[in-house]
Amino acid sequence: MPRYCLFGDTVNTASRMESTGLPYRIHVNQRTVAILLSLQEGFKVDIRGKTELKGKGVEDTYWLVGREGFTKPIPTPPDLLPGLDEIPAERRRKLEKARPGQATPTGETPPPLSPVH
Repeated sequence: MPRYCLFGDTVNTASRMESTGLPYRIHVNQRTVAILLSLQEGFKVDIRGKTELKGKGVEDTYWLVGREGFTKPIPTPPDLLPGLDEIPAERRRKLEKARPGQATPTGETPPPLSPVH
């Protein structure tokens, strides 16, 4: 029997982030970025771009890429394109109809919540 049971939107969000994540990368949402940066502990993030999260729509998501002063070697993930390039073309067209201007990969990154690496 499990020791803890978790319910609610947090579990759903975690599942969606995991299912759209990639190997050797830590996938986080805007809320997590805001919390990490507010700690002023030197966390570094790169914007991934707009990512479709099933049941939640399209959101800006980020990769946690390190921390200032962290000197232990970590695996280097392969270079990737922003998340929308991974959404099938048909679904991307539906997203563009539903949210004009939000679902088109342009190569531009939206402004972050606060300065990021």
